[in-house]
Amino acid sequence: MRGIFCLTIFLVAAGCTQIPINAPSATPPLAKSQYVNLVKQNTKSTNQYSGLYQTFQADVTILTSELQSESLKQKAQFQQWDARRYQLEREKMLEENAAFAKFFLRFYTPERDYDDLDKSRSIWKIYIDYNGNRFEGKVSKISDKLVEIQHLYPHMDRFSTPYEISFNVPMATIEQGKIIVTLTSSLGTANFQFSR
Repeated sequence: MRGIFCLTIFLVAAGCTQIPINAPSATPPLAKSQYVNLVKQNTKSTNQYSGLYQTFQADVTILTSELQSESLKQKAQFQQWDARRYQLEREKMLEENAAFAKFFLRFYTPERDYDDLDKSRSIWKIYIDYNGNRFEGKVSKISDKLVEIQHLYPHMDRFSTPYEISFNVPMATIEQGKIIVTLTSSLGTANFQFSR
């Protein structure tokens, strides 16, 4: 009797353990080449010069609901999240999308002193224009390892700095229309136009 009880406890406990799975979402992640194309479709670039001197280079990627969902699946796959972890991260993403529009910025300038977008006294300002309204962005430096950033943003290189920009407007509000992201400083100005 005691042996049957122990076996029952073991089977119940084994059934409750969570085994990492490769695709915890309802749909599997995109193939790597399809994901790379999706990132490319949502990215705009600039390379600014003053005469022969390069002043800065930047890629801005709009983190649409679709791209965020797909990048979450990519991350879930390479980190082998279980279904519960994936669901928690997905809920967090949806909550943030309801409050903020987010962008990924790959930024490079030959002068390291000018690579200060996340500082309070930065020479840079970043704005989004949508439907006659302008919102100023909040910039934070991404501290993940380069290999993880490159997995999600293949255009990232070892010479650039990765930033996340967030605007106080819901992503669902702006992602279906025409928007312009403006990056500006005394070094120059770049406009990145996105439209659906």
